[in-house]
Amino acid sequence: MTKTMKKMLILAGCFPILFMACAGKPADGGAAPAAEETAAEGTVVLTPKTAGTAGIKTETAGLQTFHPAVKASGTIVLNQKRYVKVTPRISGRIENVLVYEGDRVRAGQELFRLYSVEALAAQSDYLQILTRLTEPGKNPASDDDKLHESLLESAAARLRLLGFEDADLASLRSGRRALPFLAVRAPIGGTVLEATGVAGAGVEAGAPLCAVADLGTIWVQVHIFEKDLASVEPGDKAEISVAAWPGQSFPGTLNLVGAVMDEATRTVTGRVEAANPSGRLKPGMFADVRLVAREAVTFLAVPEAAVRTIGAKTVVFMPAGGGKFVRRDVATGRVVDGWVEILDGLRAGEPVVTDGSFDVKAEMLKGTLEGE
Repeated sequence: MTKTMKKMLILAGCFPILFMACAGKPADGGAAPAAEETAAEGTVVLTPKTAGTAGIKTETAGLQTFHPAVKASGTIVLNQKRYVKVTPRISGRIENVLVYEGDRVRAGQELFRLYSVEALAAQSDYLQILTRLTEPGKNPASDDDKLHESLLESAAARLRLLGFEDADLASLRSGRRALPFLAVRAPIGGTVLEATGVAGAGVEAGAPLCAVADLGTIWVQVHIFEKDLASVEPGDKAEISVAAWPGQSFPGTLNLVGAVMDEATRTVTGRVEAANPSGRLKPGMFADVRLVAREAVTFLAVPEAAVRTIGAKTVVFMPAGGGKFVRRDVATGRVVDGWVEILDGLRAGEPVVTDGSFDVKAEMLKGTLEGE
């Protein structure tokens, strides 16, 4: 290869580099301006045709009063205050099973009957004392009778501890015969969720026979994000929605905000309590919950449609007459029901573009890019 050809190849390789270096700078040698910087300094003028196509509308910034609300997800669970495990207070054998899973029961209703030697012995003691106390010719004022009265009360108290009720004791007193079976009753009214007791099976004191829950009220365990904690407090109203009943919401109340944050999800567990007379809200369902603050707040706000972002800044556009629109940087806060809180950059009464604000932004950036 000749020396002349080598020089030509070297020059050809340099031309693209020189071209790119020159293209990256303006004529005066300064740095090329970013689109956001130019848009921040300028204004934009829309022709009447462009403004009509954009459907420009304005609204004045003003004070708005709201009950702030935050959204949270959760799971419906049993109301633990209305949920019990039914257990016998004495060992024995299950003689009869009177309810099964899914049955609705009332408070005091018999669920099981137990045959218990211990219960029979306790009744026998009670009846012996009762017989001595009521023998003919006894003097109620004597020391012996006073002792028997005391012993009878003690025997009755023991029977109550075993599960006997006043009606059972009245039957003992009138019939003077031990009841063959001990009734295990429902401590609350509700629905039988579990029934493990089987006829003929032996049971120990404290062994669970079934579980009863009052589903007339339920809890929702909600997961409140860290950023929303300042906006909620116990006593706030709640609106509960579930997939099973689209378009419906169920009222409730936030009665607990947890004390510990989940480090993985950055949420705190709260508890919403809601009435459930229809039984539509079922434990295990997923729920969307809207928590609404009790106390109203008032702040300067503009419609959400007025607020745009250019680069890292939040802006609004203000009409300046003659089809001209000026950018104004603002600092924003909460977003409530389609309104954005303005912390800085606007005063009450100043107009901002709402409908068409995106078109104004696009036109401003378009002019900047054409300039470049």
